[in-house]
Amino acid sequence: MNVFIITFSILLILNNRDSLSGSIWTSKIANGCVDTLKFISNKKVTDYSCEQEYTYHGSYTISKDTLVITEIDDSHSEDGGKTSIFRSKYLISEKNVLYLISNGELIKGKWKYKSAKLLNNFYKRIS
Repeated sequence: MNVFIITFSILLILNNRDSLSGSIWTSKIANGCVDTLKFISNKKVTDYSCEQEYTYHGSYTISKDTLVITEIDDSHSEDGGKTSIFRSKYLISEKNVLYLISNGELIKGKWKYKSAKLLNNFYKRIS
């Protein structure tokens, strides 16, 4: 009985382990322009935007086959220091590809999501 409990506990811990921690994913935006997601331990992520030449910092969660990244955008000094919060949801494919399924911004306490037709990007795992 004790062996069963120990084995079950080990399997539960391994199953909950973060499979993205330490990985790097890229998305080609244009020739010579690549966005990069770097997953750090403790559910932290950096998101480099090639077009904006800025690295956003955020956190992430995983539920089944869905990755949710929440980021704070404080990069724009021209808007009086306004901070925006964004959330992106990705489908995690078995082929090491993240497909964007929704993208939203927190406005006045409510999430506003962009049309799915506008979302045509994905990230491939490179390490």
